Amino acid sequence: MAEKVSIQKDLKLKQESIFDMGELYKLMYRWAKQHNYSDFIEDEYVEKISGETKNLEIAWTCIKKINDYVKAYIEIKFMVIAMVDVEVNVDNIKRKTNKGAIDMRFTSYLKTDYEDTWESKPLTKFFRGIYDKYINKETIKDYKEDIQTEMYEFMGEVKSFLNLYKFRGIQ
Repeated sequence: MAEKVSIQKDLKLKQESIFDMGELYKLMYRWAKQHNYSDFIEDEYVEKISGETKNLEIAWTCIKKINDYVKAYIEIKFMVIAMVDVEVNVDNIKRKTNKGAIDMRFTSYLKTDYEDTWESKPLTKFFRGIYDKYINKETIKDYKEDIQTEMYEFMGEVKSFLNLYKFRGIQ
């Protein structure tokens, strides 16, 4: 059975602002692809409409194959509360966008022996324990540090995107 090695859990990003939901989605997808997260899975998408406002609950999983033994995961769960369509002026050009509150949670972890290669026989399972505990320990530590850095970079990209509208004087 694959072993889950936790890196970070539920790092929060909250903001109430004007943003473009479609562009945010594209930014996050592009970032994942540029950083070799070959799988970008939308695990959940719930949209609740009440009058002119929408509430969204979205869960995504980004998966990156590091090697035949280790995969990295970044999970993003977020809620968009009271999102409405708004029109703003950018350089005297009207542009349709969104306004609302965003609450995002980022979690990252590694999965080792994700194909259960070492689980088939008791002897190989025993050797896997030795391999993880003594031989591969420093390598896994390096992978954890790399993925943690990538997750912070990912969050930084999202923060920059959400703050971009403030700096342009749109609000």
